[in-house]
Amino acid sequence: MIIETIIYVALIIALFLVCDNSFSRRYYVPLKVVCSASFLVIFFINQAYSEKFGLMIWALLACFLGDVLMGLYNTYLKKPFITLAILAFMLGHVGLLNYMCRISPDISPFLFILPIVPCVLVLGMIKWFRMHIGRLLWPCIIYCYFVSTMALKANLCALEGRPILGFAGILFLFSDITIMFLYFYHYRDRRKKRFVHYVNLATYYLAILLFIFSLEY
Repeated sequence: MIIETIIYVALIIALFLVCDNSFSRRYYVPLKVVCSASFLVIFFINQAYSEKFGLMIWALLACFLGDVLMGLYNTYLKKPFITLAILAFMLGHVGLLNYMCRISPDISPFLFILPIVPCVLVLGMIKWFRMHIGRLLWPCIIYCYFVSTMALKANLCALEGRPILGFAGILFLFSDITIMFLYFYHYRDRRKKRFVHYVNLATYYLAILLFIFSLEY
């Protein structure tokens, strides 16, 4: 996986170079599609003939679709794109949760109760930072519930001896927190927004890669 990982990182760095600048409108979406397709390629190369293939394929396809829609929203700022992206990523989180529940079938009721806490915190964060979220408030809260459930299960798997899943879950959750600041918070300094965008992309793509790597263990 070393060569694939090097190419993957190089593509993400290239994506940084066309992020929130004069090149964004022309190159951001195509390059984002390539970056997202690259994690599918890594997955297919390493798992196409494995019995583990079915554990994660539809989750990754949903994330790929969400990436494309988010890229389109980032370029054209049309709300239907981000609404559909939320739905796609939600399916992706359900897929990742399903994968972890299959490899670690011990499920506690707290797995579905504790994620309510992050949802309440997100409501507070929206008010505290005066985020302009509008009609997307409840879709985002529902989305928060699913990503928090997925991240919690990932950390429970880490406690069972799969630390790579714990890191992946935390990175995924952190990436989604930065999305709120990227799209619903108004920055006076464009450089700060660009930095948040870099963090969002880096944590997200690393999280996806770690989930794929977790299939090897």
